[in-house]
Amino acid sequence: MIKKPLNVLVCLAILLTLTSASALWGYNGTGLPSGTAIQGDSLSVDPAAKTVPQVRPYGGTTVSSPAVSGTSSGSRHRTKSTGSRYSSNPQGYGTGTSRQYASLDQGYAPGNPASQGMSGPFAPCGISYGSSPCAPLVLPRVGPKQFQLDAKLWYATLNASTVLWGTIPGGFVATELNLHDDLGLSKQQYIPEFEGRFQLRCNWGVRMSYMPIQYKDTTRTTLPFYFGNLIYAAFVPIETEWNRNIWRAELIYDWFQAPHAVASIFCGYSLYDDKLTVRQPLLFQSRTRSQGFGLVRSGAMLDRVISKVGCGGAVASVHCEGALHYLEGYVGYDVYGTGRVSVPMGCGRFGYLEAGWRFMVLERSYPTNVDRTNMDGVIGAVGLVF
Repeated sequence: MIKKPLNVLVCLAILLTLTSASALWGYNGTGLPSGTAIQGDSLSVDPAAKTVPQVRPYGGTTVSSPAVSGTSSGSRHRTKSTGSRYSSNPQGYGTGTSRQYASLDQGYAPGNPASQGMSGPFAPCGISYGSSPCAPLVLPRVGPKQFQLDAKLWYATLNASTVLWGTIPGGFVATELNLHDDLGLSKQQYIPEFEGRFQLRCNWGVRMSYMPIQYKDTTRTTLPFYFGNLIYAAFVPIETEWNRNIWRAELIYDWFQAPHAVASIFCGYSLYDDKLTVRQPLLFQSRTRSQGFGLVRSGAMLDRVISKVGCGGAVASVHCEGALHYLEGYVGYDVYGTGRVSVPMGCGRFGYLEAGWRFMVLERSYPTNVDRTNMDGVIGAVGLVF
């Protein structure tokens, strides 16, 4: 009579012991008495196990919870009804469509460098100078309320340039002199130019520039000549000094703007201060032709992007400009074409270097006053937009 109850108690004790041992074996917690309390759902989950992607089945609201650790006794899954708490669609997918949410282990967070490519000073392409190497190819340009400053240096060649001033008594025409062959001015000369531009609005801007042309040389002629109602003797050293200062102010309108190119037209006024002095120190004689005149300058220019340069955000482009000069009997043209490399500096600012070729011709022919200048040569510039 007592033997069967004892057997039942012994069996129950063995089952309880095995159950407790299995629970303790499957628990992988810290085991610290002072540790943070663990929720009941996480007692059967291995923290090292990877998360099973949540799946929204067709027309249902049931999602799969994380799988149980492989070290626990048996392979178990829990399924729990989500209710109204999971009824929203955070990823914007359509209702009833099966979509797999991206796991955080993938590393596609917006600020994760692994998903966007390394940038900064340790990137394979180097420092980006404030621009992403993957940015689209866009032409750098002057924005509204921005300034553009640049300094040009023109290595000009004085071509067939002549001058005539005055008449010989008796009505004879004076001598037309070549500035290089007869008056001894140097063939090549460095000419600087300083330019500033302010962009009033998206399509309108103003530009001002200053160019000083300065020559001073000494030569000896083999023939006498007539200049400024004075006869200059042959075989006597002469000194020639030519100074021409040019101030310009123009209004620019960008009639075409695209991400890859900008086309503009401009019109303005140029003020010339010209002085040509020819002297013979040994004979104590000198004549100076001093004249000031203003010309209208109108033309067009084009900027077009070509390609990126390296991985630092630099951009290569072309800059072409052509203008006509006319008024007060003068007529001429100024053609300017360069290649430009722009380097972004952040916050819409950038610097640039350019190099190219320039032609400048200006002529006026009066019976007693002839002024022809023809110059061309290599030109370079450095500029900043801020």
